[in-house]
Amino acid sequence: MSELVMQDNERLSQAMRPSGFTGRVFGWLMTRSNKKAYRWAIDQLRPASPASYLEIGFGTGAQLELAIRKLSIKKASGVDPSPLMLETAGKRLKRYRRKADIDLKLGDDNSLPASGPFDAIAAMHSFQFWRDPEATLARIRSMLAPQGRFVIALRRHGRSARRDVPNPLSRMPDEISAACAAFEKAGFTILAIQPISKSSHGIVLGCG
Repeated sequence: MSELVMQDNERLSQAMRPSGFTGRVFGWLMTRSNKKAYRWAIDQLRPASPASYLEIGFGTGAQLELAIRKLSIKKASGVDPSPLMLETAGKRLKRYRRKADIDLKLGDDNSLPASGPFDAIAAMHSFQFWRDPEATLARIRSMLAPQGRFVIALRRHGRSARRDVPNPLSRMPDEISAACAAFEKAGFTILAIQPISKSSHGIVLGCG
């Protein structure tokens, strides 16, 4: 295996499941670079006044913290495949346990909690790591409250999309169009779609 391939695999591994000292640095950088996406997601959810919230791939817990603070969430749940991020988010959100029922679990898109329905569900830049997007979207659709909102942020890879990510839709030249087709097939209605930054695109979905 060439040094370049090893470096690519290491970056992918840390993006999917941060670990060790490198993972801590990656988590910090991820939170910093995603601030605009986090604020965008909260703004999209604010009109719905959600009381319950689920995040798929919560990372350091920065967006969960925003949801509790800005949306007055009473039930905050999440899954993340990284033990390091579970520990990090747990420490970050400890101060809010009197304000909200917080339930964080180790897991990925295939191990979503069965404690729905949720008024709001978010997946910020985790879509590319889903192994079976069709099955995951079906589960999310069944967990979303009738008037609930699902917000998702996608990386804008364009025609330089990576071929080593697990999600087959993310390996397509036009990930956004492929994802939107999958959303509609799963029974979602696309309520809004817009660029968040030069490298990120946001989509707001409702029950069809």
